[in-house]
Amino acid sequence: MIAMKESASFINITGTGGPMNLHRCHAVVFALWARLSRLSRLPSGAGCLLCAAACPGALHAAAPATSALAGQWRVETAVGATSDNGVVTDIMGKGILTITRSASGLAGSIAWLDEQGQVSSTRDMDGRFEGGRAVFTHAGKRVTRGRDGEDASTEVTVRWTLAAQGERLVGERLIETDEDEPKPVRGQRVAARDVRPLAALRLVAASAPQREPDAAPARGPSTEAERARVLRLARAPEIERGHDPRAAMLRDGAWLDSWVREVPDLTFEPGPAFGWLGAAGGAGSGEVLQFQYTASAMAFQIEQPMPRVQPDAVAAAGMEGASRAYEALLRRDPKQRSEKLDLALSARARGELPAFLAALGGRDPGAAFAGPGRTASDDPVVQAVVRLGTTDGRALEWLDILSNRFGGRMPGSDAYTHAAAWARMQFAQWGLRAELEEAGQVAVGFNRGPWMARMVAPREETLRMATPAFTAGTRGRQRGLAVAGPATLDQALARAAEFRDKWVLIGGRSSGGGRDGEYFHRPRAIMLALAKAGALGTIQAADEPLYSGTAAPTSWDALPTLPDIKLAAAQYDAIRQRTASGEPVVLEFDIRNWFYPGPVAWHNVVARIPGTQQPDEIVLLGAHLDSFDGATGAADNGAGVATMMEAMRLLAASGAKPRRTIMLVLFGAEELGLKGAAAFAQQHAAALPGVVMMLNRDARPGALSGIAVPPAWGDVFARVQRNLAGVHPVFGFEAGIEHAPRPRNRGNTGSDADVFAAKGILTPRLSALTDFDYEHVHHTVADTYDQVLPFRTAQQYSAIALAIIAHEVANAPAGTGRQPGADGPAGCDGRPAGSCPVTVSGR
Repeated sequence: MIAMKESASFINITGTGGPMNLHRCHAVVFALWARLSRLSRLPSGAGCLLCAAACPGALHAAAPATSALAGQWRVETAVGATSDNGVVTDIMGKGILTITRSASGLAGSIAWLDEQGQVSSTRDMDGRFEGGRAVFTHAGKRVTRGRDGEDASTEVTVRWTLAAQGERLVGERLIETDEDEPKPVRGQRVAARDVRPLAALRLVAASAPQREPDAAPARGPSTEAERARVLRLARAPEIERGHDPRAAMLRDGAWLDSWVREVPDLTFEPGPAFGWLGAAGGAGSGEVLQFQYTASAMAFQIEQPMPRVQPDAVAAAGMEGASRAYEALLRRDPKQRSEKLDLALSARARGELPAFLAALGGRDPGAAFAGPGRTASDDPVVQAVVRLGTTDGRALEWLDILSNRFGGRMPGSDAYTHAAAWARMQFAQWGLRAELEEAGQVAVGFNRGPWMARMVAPREETLRMATPAFTAGTRGRQRGLAVAGPATLDQALARAAEFRDKWVLIGGRSSGGGRDGEYFHRPRAIMLALAKAGALGTIQAADEPLYSGTAAPTSWDALPTLPDIKLAAAQYDAIRQRTASGEPVVLEFDIRNWFYPGPVAWHNVVARIPGTQQPDEIVLLGAHLDSFDGATGAADNGAGVATMMEAMRLLAASGAKPRRTIMLVLFGAEELGLKGAAAFAQQHAAALPGVVMMLNRDARPGALSGIAVPPAWGDVFARVQRNLAGVHPVFGFEAGIEHAPRPRNRGNTGSDADVFAAKGILTPRLSALTDFDYEHVHHTVADTYDQVLPFRTAQQYSAIALAIIAHEVANAPAGTGRQPGADGPAGCDGRPAGSCPVTVSGR
């Protein structure tokens, strides 16, 4: 209950129920003010004096909150994120937050600390109170790492919303762009004895060493003397009579290797030819030829400076030098002759060295089979595999079907479902046992259709765009003006009328995932506001080739409605500049993305050739069938699936009856976090101890050129190497021994082989001879059949190699890779699961 007593000179307000709330005081006083003003016509401004007099706390309401916040706080919050196969990990930052009073109420600064606790950067912040919490803002930059490895920065505003709870600080930090969500802030008050002024912190930052005290300073560009030395090394085989390439390598090899790695103004990329020389020359001369290749490649760059390195020209210079060194070796010792190195000399004599180098990169026509391949093996199955593989190869036929009949294969799409059914049917037609094994479900089905994009005004221009899978399409062909997007939710709400029937340009640089989530659709408040306002869709800048990820809805009731368009950065920037200058820009999009109710099951495809003597021991082959669907999934991973399928066809057609079971699994949802491999490992847990080896194909298209295995498998793979020696005139296979275990990836990152490596199963790394530009196509709209087509012979050779490897491992003598009575999986030298020396199959 409130009592008021009026007189000509004062107003007395009391609360009979206890102390009056400040806001209630204001309400009562201003109600009274309105009444008095009508009765006595009080002068202007008297209301403010009346409020101050009657409610004295009004002038100091912010003082307790300011006092509670003032001081220094050790804070921690997310300052960025990384993503790998669907696993998004926050990058945490730590700093010292200083809050002080200012004329406007609050001021602050944040000093970020590095791993050694030294200040790495500082920002001054403006502060104010909003709704009982302190809000600080400062300018900043968002840095996004592009697919080309270059960083792109965007000016942003960073907002901190904070409150003190005793000695703890709580709140959130938001980068005010329309793609970010707030990140929690946690802090602890710094004890008075630990507090240092910000000036002192800055002083530490300025005086902190930029590197470890003992670190050597970065070296400068190559010197004239160094360049002259490299030129002498490159010319020696040609100009020195009686030149000894081996002696030159022993004298200068270590220096050249170190110089190439350290010098900043010249670049050396070994490439396929470098590796091929090592294998073709063997233990006798391979290292010598690689030394000469390096010297000649670097000399070419010294003599012919180029604004950008031209790999083909550098490789040709390197191979020319290696050929001269090979001739010098033969003059000193004819026993150093190599059939494969003679091919290089022959190509050089005919002026066809560029075509020969293309063959070393796995490209046709230089890599085409000259006729039926030869093999030193007397095994009729190996002979049949080589004959069929070189005269009736069909690896590219399977890739054509996967890429051009089904296309991109996202789990939950018709394309994936139909591709899995076709693969099972194909295996059955070859006489193999094949099943579809359900491995998971998605909440909603999705099919991608065609898309069209263009600028209509101020001039006609076709636009280069992509959308992530499981994102909304347009409502037919839709045309509208482009407008700059809001920086904050408050702006989105205040400018809602501006966004109706407009294409909204949002900030940041797309990394390929969905606008509303890296892998799952979780729209943020600002996007919901744009959709409610009637925006046609959002447009974000993206590097080319455009990356196409996914952001799947979690239910039919939560389908996305606002198209998420990723536009080529150059075109985006031009449109944004036009709109900033006030020039109207009209855009038109037609995007056919379709959904259907789920849940939709997806399957692994399992095919096997049963073992005749030890059927419970398994040689496991793998490749992931799924792909992102911005393109057709040709390289990633249609090429891997096609070679594995072809290997199984060759074995079946050759009448293979292996001692152990050979099993191929086409895994689903590898791109979504190795889910298919994890499901298979769980469903077949009892069989995993019998897996003697797992070989996975998920890498650049090319010709398999080698493998590294533990010593127990050395004899088996030496036989593989001999069997493949004459299959192709250029390609070869080198089996190496690896004694030390390789580190294993944990969780659901990497590739499918990592799931099995974590179970202690041997997963050797397969190397390949190829110059395929995998980064150009990986998860982008460029991953199409035509990119793989030049490597058709290399792909077929790989299928032959995989078939022979599987056959030899499956028929290795009983106990190979085991000690008698061992408990662990085969291939572990009798050690238990988890202690095997394993290598990881990766991309």
